[in-house]
Parts: sequence; C-alpha cells; structure tokens
Amino acid sequence: MVAASFIGLFIGYTLDNWLGTSPWMTLIWLGFGIASGFRNIFILTRRALREQDDDQDQLGDGDNT
Repeated sequence: MVAASFIGLFIGYTLDNWLGTSPWMTLIWLGFGIASGFRNIFILTRRALREQDDDQDQLGDGDNT
C-alpha cells in the first residue's frame, strides 16, 4: 500500500512540475495511489481467506472417515 501511494505521489508531483498545475495532479495521482493500495490489500486479504477456507475444508474432509 505504501509503495502504491508513493508511486502515485511521485507521478503527480512530476506532472505538476512539468505542466505547472500544482497541486492538482499531485492530489489526483496520490488518490489513485491510495485507492490502488487499498485494492491490493483487499485482493491479498480475500486470497488469504480463501486459502484458509480451503485448508479448513481439507482438514474437515479427513475427519469423516
């Protein structure tokens, strides 16, 4: 999440310096970076929960014999 935020901040800051639109590009791209970071956390959490459910299902199947 931190890396995505810093990448968005860097892109926005660079565009602001190039286009002279300070602070708008920085704010917009920082928002994109933060949203991307939260999206990554959501995906990783969902994947971890799915793996945990799969592990519990495998353990539960072995107990029925």
